[in-house]
Amino acid sequence: MVTGVLGQKLRRDLWQQRWRFGAIAVVVAIGVAVFVAATDGYRNLEQSFSHAYAAQRLPDAVVSGPGAARLADAVAALPGQPVTQPRHQADIGIRIHGHTLFGRVVGEPDSAQPAVSLLDVQSGTLPHGAQVTVEQHLADHYGLRPGDTVEVRGPDGWQSRTVAGSALSTEYLWPARSSQEILTTPEQFGVVFATDDEVGRMTSAPTEQLAVYARDRAQADELVSATAALAHQAGLTSLSREDIGSYHTLRDDVAQFGTLAKVLPWLFLAAVVLGIYVLLSRIVSAQRAVIGTLIANGLSPSAVRGHYVGYGVASALLGIVPGLIGGYLLGGWITTKYTDAIALPLHVASAHPITYLLAAMATFAAALVAALAPAVAAARMQPVEALRIAPPAYRGGRSIIERLLPPLRYLPARWRMTLRAVFRSPRRTVFTAVGVGVAVVLVMVFAGMRDTLPGMVDRQFGQIARQDGSVVVAGSADTVAQRLRDDPDVAEAETYSLNDVTLATGLHRYQTLMIGLRPQTDMHSFRAASGSDRLGDDGVLLGVGLRDLLSVSLGDTVDISPPGAAHPITQQVVGFVDEPFSPVVYVSLDHLRALTGTTPNGVLVKLHGQVADERAVGDRLATVPGVVAYLSTRSLADSMRAAFSLYNTLVGIMLVFAAIMAAAMLFNAMSANVSERLTELSALRAEGMDAGMLARLISAENLAVAVVAIPFGVGFGVLLADRLLSTYQTLGYHLRLELRPGTAVVVAVAMLVAAAVIQLPSLRRIYDIDVARVVRERAL
Repeated sequence: MVTGVLGQKLRRDLWQQRWRFGAIAVVVAIGVAVFVAATDGYRNLEQSFSHAYAAQRLPDAVVSGPGAARLADAVAALPGQPVTQPRHQADIGIRIHGHTLFGRVVGEPDSAQPAVSLLDVQSGTLPHGAQVTVEQHLADHYGLRPGDTVEVRGPDGWQSRTVAGSALSTEYLWPARSSQEILTTPEQFGVVFATDDEVGRMTSAPTEQLAVYARDRAQADELVSATAALAHQAGLTSLSREDIGSYHTLRDDVAQFGTLAKVLPWLFLAAVVLGIYVLLSRIVSAQRAVIGTLIANGLSPSAVRGHYVGYGVASALLGIVPGLIGGYLLGGWITTKYTDAIALPLHVASAHPITYLLAAMATFAAALVAALAPAVAAARMQPVEALRIAPPAYRGGRSIIERLLPPLRYLPARWRMTLRAVFRSPRRTVFTAVGVGVAVVLVMVFAGMRDTLPGMVDRQFGQIARQDGSVVVAGSADTVAQRLRDDPDVAEAETYSLNDVTLATGLHRYQTLMIGLRPQTDMHSFRAASGSDRLGDDGVLLGVGLRDLLSVSLGDTVDISPPGAAHPITQQVVGFVDEPFSPVVYVSLDHLRALTGTTPNGVLVKLHGQVADERAVGDRLATVPGVVAYLSTRSLADSMRAAFSLYNTLVGIMLVFAAIMAAAMLFNAMSANVSERLTELSALRAEGMDAGMLARLISAENLAVAVVAIPFGVGFGVLLADRLLSTYQTLGYHLRLELRPGTAVVVAVAMLVAAAVIQLPSLRRIYDIDVARVVRERAL
């Protein structure tokens, strides 16, 4: 019978406080949805890439150099049941609709699929005869269709080629030139596929390659190692799958998403725990007399404890099912949007039952943990103490703030009463402040994450890389630079060198770019993470990411091996520079020339500020004799922002979720202040105080608490956002929070406005107080 009475009480309480429990159910549902969506989204992306790489046979290794094809028989005898495909490849100038880019042509069988690195044809056909098939990202950007024409720069100048179709290759799902040059744009880089014989006619010195794939995936690593050893013996280079720019970039991207998927659910579930704990603590405090009556009439402490734990279970049940449904829909959406953004040929969007089970169990556990402390507090109440009409009184007198600011004693009595109410019940004030603070933390975390990546792009391409563009040259860079300076739109042209190199320190090796610049360059700004920030006559500057990748410290030496060099050059690390993208090596151009005899092979360009159409200027500069292509820094920055658009969308969704959860927690915090004080407010109404005045006083009290709590919420939100971002690591670079100056102010003001608006429904209850009934109940 007791159980039936308690069950009826639970149902009535849930109904009477349905808006507050509904708000907690929303918090629970969002927590569950984020848990499911993030976890399923990560698993779906992993499976999607695995399926695409298997179906199209992404190479496990690519051997390059003269005679690479002759290793096919030897490679076929290696472990892993290897499949091989000989081909040729070359980087060449490509001109589309009058715009020139420095692209790549890859050799394929005539009108047939290769044995390794198959193409997923999206339109038209595979390359045949003199026709070429265009990589899909390039085709989409320029609107190329079968029958259109592109031009390639061969030994005899520009040659026109008909487009046979468009296709996707897993080697270029992220169209990167290499693992060192992952930041590319269709304005600067693109790939076309031609028959292998045609590649030889397009360029005078194509690179011979042998692509290798292991059909036995369990022995893929063994095959890569054996192939590398075989290539080394033959004096050739061997790149593993890990060195393919597209694979490397997307693998890291998915891995970082996986890190976020592991952290985000617990952040939201922590909000669930706090929300339920604060709500139930206030319910227990408000029901002291009821609890005392139940215990005095023989109800056991365990029954009381179980009853109030039931509130937490009910909150979880209300939110779990909608959360699971929402998580399924959101997880599928994330997978589809991500795979569509990179044009992944195959994608998997399936439900994983274990994820749903874990989400439900974690939510129940969170609800039980949150409910346990208030339930234990209720079970421990002594009837004599609990049956008091009001909680134990606190000492009266002036509040702390009145003692700190004596002029406040001249305020009207009603406002002094408001100040004292804040400090009269520290428990209530703390609960309200916690609710506000957690709400601010949730919003601040995702607002900060949303600012960071655009901030990184702005820093890299607005403050560090100062050039408007660069040109790839064929011939003398000094001559080309002088010709470019004669152009009326060019403000400055500066020669530089760009070379692929391999860095080595002990057992660590890393392939990257070495950039030679003038010691007093105006085209690049160095920001020292440690050590020097200047190019001198000795030593090199390393991107800060190389510090971890090579386990190298300031003052150590690194061995630098340019392609084809007989011996590496050894240089001291004189500084680490803080740059957020690919970690490279910087060296003085004069020092580099003295060490290796290397001459500049490119020109950095600054345009006059009044240039209206940079693309038109770039296309014109590409026609200057000796220029292969003009690469725009602005288009690269724009492409990076576009590439981060999916990240911004995902973080934006999390920000909306956080805002909804914040609104729910603010509603509970504010409405509880009114609910707990109805007797007090009724007495004031009975003494003649106007309902409007009471509403203003309570509103001022709530806002005063919010004003105090919001700065703490902003501070903790900034710290937590920075901590979450630090778990992101790309090429040795740990992300850090880059908050826009106005973001914290906007969040603080928005939360203060939300706190003011969201308490309006609760304040309406003051106008509906039945003074006679409340006074009568108090007199009983």
